[in-house]
Amino acid sequence: MTSTAVKAESITLRILATSDVHGHFTGFNYFSQRPEINGLVHTATLIEQERASADISLLIENGDLIQGSPFTDYMVAAASSQNPLPLANLLNSIGYDAVNLGNHEFNYGLEYLSQAYAGVSAPILSANLHATSSFAKQHLTHKPYVIIRKEVANTAASTTVINIGLVGVLPPQIMQWDAHHLTNHVRVEPMYDAAQRAVKAVRDAGADIVILVAHTGMPKQSSDGKDSEQGVWELAQLAGIDGIIFGHQHEVFPGTEVYDGLDQVDSKQGTVFGIPAVQPGVHAEHLGILDFTLNYSKERQGWVVLSKAARVERVTAARNEALVDQLEPAHQATVAFMQQPIGHTQTTLSQQFARIEPTLAMQLIHDAQLWYIERYALANALPWTELPRLSAVAPFHAALSASDDFTSIEGGAVTLGDIGDLYRYPNTLDVLVVTGKTLKVWLEDAASALQLGSADDRWSWIKTDIPSYQFDTFSGIDYQINPSQPIGQRVETSPEINDEQKYAVVTNNYRANGGGDIADLDGSQIIYSSPDQIQHILIEYLRFLGDKGYPATLRQNWKIDKN
Repeated sequence: MTSTAVKAESITLRILATSDVHGHFTGFNYFSQRPEINGLVHTATLIEQERASADISLLIENGDLIQGSPFTDYMVAAASSQNPLPLANLLNSIGYDAVNLGNHEFNYGLEYLSQAYAGVSAPILSANLHATSSFAKQHLTHKPYVIIRKEVANTAASTTVINIGLVGVLPPQIMQWDAHHLTNHVRVEPMYDAAQRAVKAVRDAGADIVILVAHTGMPKQSSDGKDSEQGVWELAQLAGIDGIIFGHQHEVFPGTEVYDGLDQVDSKQGTVFGIPAVQPGVHAEHLGILDFTLNYSKERQGWVVLSKAARVERVTAARNEALVDQLEPAHQATVAFMQQPIGHTQTTLSQQFARIEPTLAMQLIHDAQLWYIERYALANALPWTELPRLSAVAPFHAALSASDDFTSIEGGAVTLGDIGDLYRYPNTLDVLVVTGKTLKVWLEDAASALQLGSADDRWSWIKTDIPSYQFDTFSGIDYQINPSQPIGQRVETSPEINDEQKYAVVTNNYRANGGGDIADLDGSQIIYSSPDQIQHILIEYLRFLGDKGYPATLRQNWKIDKN
């Protein structure tokens, strides 16, 4: 965006930020088939208001934009036949000045990433991502930093330029989470090292003010700020940074208390080591805002920061109707895409109680995963195919209270939309070979998502600050969890697990490669990686079941010991 020149001894520079939008563009819930107050059509009105009251503004997107909703699922499905995709026109119409890459940008591979962003006028950022193959260099056009120049007319009627430097980073763990797309194509270095080099470079190139655009968060409920994935606490200590946009964890900062255990973090004022910082939540429900009052010093021949502040604003029901109209064709195509039937179920599949008891919805995913690997095992007589086989699956949209939303698929036809609701990520399937000792730790880590509750309140057993995607359930073994016991002694299995016995565990590539820091899984235990997404495996499994559909018989293979 080009700002109109203003005359002032001091000016307001406003940095606006979205992050973790996850494909929520239209303000429409494709699962409930109802409008909702989120998405960029709503954020755009707030952006316009905030721009109007600042002398100069920039709008930054901080990653995890092109994955996570039926709209983006439709985009992926349409990629082979539709060019261009609707994303570029959307971002250009809103007027983004820069786009930082997040981890989910790589879920569909580099070629799709390139196609999704084709035509976006804003520069793409990432300082710690390096293309190493000719294929990657063909499809990646990002820069480690960018300087955006804005003209300001001062009171002496001479034109002064303010140079705003933006440096982007993302979690190096993408090399684990999307290894099947990235191995031998890119290299990702630690965020701190890359940011330190890029901040110095952008300062040397003439930046008057530097904003770190970081698709990473900070350790929660901890006094230890050092973390290779959640790196903002360390990054904030770099010299030369004036403001921070961060994300990845879907928190709202300032405002949340989850970082209060960290030294030099002020969750009310929104500062980290005195630097204003914002994390604007998820699904374009909030807009992050950094405000700087600057004065041009003739003596210093440069800009001086007089004041700085951070805040987050919630979107309202107001929409940008021009954007609504612009997105309408893709919106209607997404609605039609979601309605395609692919199989049926004999009864309702609900994840309402998936945090406290077995459900048919979770059982379907377990069965599909084991069915898929069973076919592979029959065709390939490999040593690991003879091991005891388990499935590990976490519920993505389970209720945490009686008033919460949850996935529920009515008995009868199952559509693509239902599959997208049941399994919300484009994960692929991996098989790990782990020892019984590791499997015990895995079970105990999952059990830490529960707490001692009361017999008259079924929801009281859920530890709500642990997200549902961290609560792995297991098929292929019977077990019970006793939350009254300390973590590490909560789970009893039948048959009892032998520490030395090896097990083949079928799970998603995120967990297999260390996602969630469960049981010291780090990718080294992977013995087989499927080329197929679990969503597609579910579709294939339901089609395999044919007219009889998914049965209504529930296996109660685990329970909470409430005695």
